[in-house]
Amino acid sequence: MPGPGHRRRATLEREREREIMKRSAFRAAGFVLLMTFSFFWGCSSTHFLLTEFHKNSTLLAKRVEVVPFIDETHLGGGLGAKFTEEFISRMRKVPSVVLTEKPLGVSELSDDMKSPRFGIVTPKDYIRKAEERGLNVLITGVLNPIDVTMRRTGIWPFRRNTYFHEISMVTNLIDLSSGAVMLTRLESKTFSSSEEDFAGNEKEFMEELLNKHMPEILKKEVSAISDVLEGIPWIGKVLSVEGETIKVNGGRDIGLKAGQVFLVFSQGEPVPSLSGRLYPVRSKEVGRVEIVSVGDMDAVAKPVSGGPFAIGQQVLLQD
Repeated sequence: MPGPGHRRRATLEREREREIMKRSAFRAAGFVLLMTFSFFWGCSSTHFLLTEFHKNSTLLAKRVEVVPFIDETHLGGGLGAKFTEEFISRMRKVPSVVLTEKPLGVSELSDDMKSPRFGIVTPKDYIRKAEERGLNVLITGVLNPIDVTMRRTGIWPFRRNTYFHEISMVTNLIDLSSGAVMLTRLESKTFSSSEEDFAGNEKEFMEELLNKHMPEILKKEVSAISDVLEGIPWIGKVLSVEGETIKVNGGRDIGLKAGQVFLVFSQGEPVPSLSGRLYPVRSKEVGRVEIVSVGDMDAVAKPVSGGPFAIGQQVLLQD
C-alpha cells in the first residue's frame, strides 16, 4: 500500500499538471484573443506592427498629396474646398510630412471619385500622377451627408419629437508604393435638437452645425493620420542606373543624408485583389546602396553589395 510520501508526491504531481494545463489554456486564450483583436483592428494592427518593427529607424518624411475632398452634404457653399484647405493647414504642422504644393494636374475627378462606395476613394488618375511625381502617400476624403433621425423623447405627457443630426467624414491613406489603402477612418459627432431649432431654415441650421463642429473632426482625423505616417518607414524607388551611379527619388526635402545605407528590393509578382486590380509586392533583397550626394528632390547612391540594380526597384532605409 502506498505510503504518505508516495501520496504526497502524487498530489504534487497532479497539482503541477493542473498548473501546466492552466498556463497552457491561458496562453491559448491569449493567442485567440490577440488574433481576434487583430482581425477586428484591421489597419490599426498593421500600423502597430510597423511601428514596432521600425521604431528604431531614422525617421524620413513622407511626400503627401491631399486630394480635394468630395462634398456629399449637398449643401453647397464650397464646403468641400473649405474643409480641404483647413485639413491641409493642419497637416502642414505634422513633422513627418512634406505636403506637395504643386497640383497634380488632374483636371477632373474621375468616376470612382464621384461615386465612392463606403467612403473608400481610390482615384486612379490621381494615383498615377502621384506615382510619376515620386509621392509616397495620397490622402482622400469624403464629407458625408448629414444623417437625421427622429425619436420621441421625454416622459408622458411631455413627450416630443427630438431630432438627432450626425455629421461625419471619412479619410483614406493610399500607399503609393503598393497602391493599397493602408487606412480608412470614419470620424463623426451627433447632436440633438428640437423642431423649433431649425424650423426657420433647415439648410442654414445644418451648415452652422458643419462650420461649428467639423474643425474638431478634422483635428481628430489629422491626429490619427499623423500617428500612422510617423510609424511607417519611407519607401523609395530607383529612378535610374548608369554604371555605378544609382539615383533614388528621395532628397533633402524628406531628410535624406549622405552616408545612409538603403536596402534594395526587386519587384515581386503582382497580387490580384478581389476587384481584379493588381498590387505590386516587394520581393527579395537585391543588395545595398549608400547615399553619396543629396539634391533637393533626389539623391545619388553607389553600390555597397549585391546587384544588379534596376529602375523601379524599391529602397528601404537600413536600421
